[in-house]
Order: sequence, then C-alpha cells, then structure tokens
Amino acid sequence: MCMKKTLIALFAVAAFASCKKSKDSVTCEVSVAGIAGNYKITKVIAYFPSPLPDQDVTASILDDCDKSGVYQLKSDKTITYTETASCGNDGTGTWDVVSGNISISSPGQSFTSLPVSGWDCGTLVINQDFGTGTGYKLYFTKQ
Repeated sequence: MCMKKTLIALFAVAAFASCKKSKDSVTCEVSVAGIAGNYKITKVIAYFPSPLPDQDVTASILDDCDKSGVYQLKSDKTITYTETASCGNDGTGTWDVVSGNISISSPGQSFTSLPVSGWDCGTLVINQDFGTGTGYKLYFTKQ
C-alpha cells in the first residue's frame, strides 16, 4: 500500500513539473536583436484590392541569383549580401527596425521603412505597398 501511494505521489509531482512554463520561452520581437540572422527570400506574393485574389509571383519576380542570395542581418545594423559565385551582386549595407518597420540598404534589396506584417522567429514577412491596395509581400526565411 505504501509503495502505491509513493508511486502516485511521484506521478503527481512529475505531471506538475512537466506543466511548468519554461523561463526560456522564445519571443519573436520585431527589433534588431530579435530579427538578426541569415535569410533568403523564399516567396513573393502580389496582393490586389478585393475581390481579386493574392498571387504567388515568386517564379516571375526572383531569378536564380535572387533565390541564392543570403542576407546576413547583423546585430550591429550592418548587412552582408552574398549570392552564388556566378551572380556577382555581393556587397554590404545597413539595416534597421524602427516602430515595427524595417529598412534595408544592400545590393540584393533596398527599401525604407516597410511594415513587418509577420514574424514568427523563422519567417519574416515585409509588405511593400504600392497604394490603391496593391503591393508585394516578401517572405524572408531564416537559414
């Protein structure tokens, strides 16, 4: 009988301990520190005013060099862009995040103060709006 109570107590403690929230939980902060890392553009979606559907335009917008390009967004707000050897658009630049908007200046991409519409610690989605409800969503996937 004593052994049975001991086992029940151990299972109860184990169940309770396994339900505790981790102090090291990941937060996907839209900031320089939260976003810094290596990325590739993996998808481009064109969006239009309703009722027109969004369209995946990745194949028509990105060439092989764009697809090979790696954006190294560093925590010191510098960026290194590298493509495969045959492409030749390598270079450096700067980037920053201010109030949920990102700016990148590099050989691969250059834009100022575009809204971050999605960030899950692995995929960064940036909206490039052209007005009148049209634009692109650029999907940067962490490498």
